[in-house]
Amino acid sequence: MIKPKKLIEVAMPIKEISAESVRDKSIRHGHISTLHLWWARRPLPVCRAVVFAILVPD
Repeated sequence: MIKPKKLIEVAMPIKEISAESVRDKSIRHGHISTLHLWWARRPLPVCRAVVFAILVPD
């Protein structure tokens, strides 16, 4: 039985994810992440995209 390939194996939209991550990092006013500057901010759009791409078939 052949398992279907996942999205991360076939076509991960790197440029779009990178652009969204840059936009998310540049938010300075009115966002919950601006209440406190964390020591190690994680790139949330990238993390969400990777988890989604691992779970979804191509």
